[in-house]
Amino acid sequence: MSKRKSITLLSIISVLLAIVLVLTFGQFKLDKAGVNKYASLFGAVELDYDLEGGTAYTIALADDNEEEVTDINSVIQILDYRMSALGYGAYSIKAVKSTDKDVLDYTLRIEAKTTESLASDISVVIAHGTLQFFGGENSDSTTEILKDMNVIKKAQYTGATTTTGETAVYGVSFEFTKEAYDELVELIEASSTYHLNIKLGDTDIFSSSITKDNFRNRTLPIVSQSEAGAKQMAVQLKYGGLGYKYEIKDTETVTSPLGADIAKKCAVAIITLSVLSIALLIILYKGFGICTALSMLIFILGEGWLLIGVPGIVLSIGGVVGILGATVLAGISMAILASRVKEEFIGSQKTVKAAINKAFKQTLVPTISVNVACGLVAALLFAFADGLVKNFAITFGIGAVVSVICVLVFTRMFNALILPLAKNKEKFIGFKRLPKEELNEGTEEA
Repeated sequence: MSKRKSITLLSIISVLLAIVLVLTFGQFKLDKAGVNKYASLFGAVELDYDLEGGTAYTIALADDNEEEVTDINSVIQILDYRMSALGYGAYSIKAVKSTDKDVLDYTLRIEAKTTESLASDISVVIAHGTLQFFGGENSDSTTEILKDMNVIKKAQYTGATTTTGETAVYGVSFEFTKEAYDELVELIEASSTYHLNIKLGDTDIFSSSITKDNFRNRTLPIVSQSEAGAKQMAVQLKYGGLGYKYEIKDTETVTSPLGADIAKKCAVAIITLSVLSIALLIILYKGFGICTALSMLIFILGEGWLLIGVPGIVLSIGGVVGILGATVLAGISMAILASRVKEEFIGSQKTVKAAINKAFKQTLVPTISVNVACGLVAALLFAFADGLVKNFAITFGIGAVVSVICVLVFTRMFNALILPLAKNKEKFIGFKRLPKEELNEGTEEA
């Protein structure tokens, strides 16, 4: 590549990087009055409860509760399952014992990220009662059906779909047991129209006319107009209600359990590790280290912007650990490539360009293998884990993909752009060759 072309392309890339850096770390006013402000990339990343805090709900047994709570740990475990099923990654559920000796029951405290649906989600989590099924030709039928049997085998949220009018709806599917399905189909076929109502305590969960054709095997797919409503319906159908009647007594805003400034500390940790990685690459690998350092910078920016570019990512402490792990992975991959370039150059009579090309060829398979393996681990964790581990899997998996692209594509690109500008390429690369005598001895031994 000619020097003129290298200078032109590097100038364009430098301007673009400068703009992205300003957008990533800068904070500035968007109008003279300062009403609208740009809060940098860090201000746009959505944080979870363990980094930002949220809302705490104090929950106690209702005055008309009839069942005595014999095992508070089992109640906490059930609430934990339900919060996780509703999509909450970071939250806290604690049982608090009153200092008043006359109060024997525990008070529950649930803390989670403040969302539009949090209040209704908490109501679903602590809902009391059992699932009841009513059916008949009328929509207000009070005839209870499917009694004294297990009715629902499985219920799950199936995600968003788009209707013909391009309106998003959110699916739920629940599978009946064979016994319940056979009885329900018999009732449907005996009527010209059949209406099914499902209730949990006094709350209507599902109400619609159905036919046998609505079923897929024994599964009935239904839709909700909101994502929160669909997830809540799936949880209610899957778990039913608690055997104890709880009610919300109080709510309050809370800070992160890890400290009010934990988000800032995490940002400092990520930036410090990134700067340290870039500095070490330049110090240890000289001219070629500059190429890897620039690729490392693109990795950091890419990982950061994907946090807001990929829908649905809410960053928790698990995600921060994933970012740190991915940064280490990228740094090690860059160092392996640079070390290979150094070995090829100092241990042979190859030109700088030939040594770099040979190093890229030799590190291609190992780099791809390591990053793909890390990506597969992240994919498995994402598929089978919940909570903080799942958040770790998201950020680490994204980092593994970005890492392999930066190592194999951007490092080579920067090398192709920067190397033609060096008058003395061997001096620029900064690696000192072995004496010819040692090179000859090594050749003879080989």
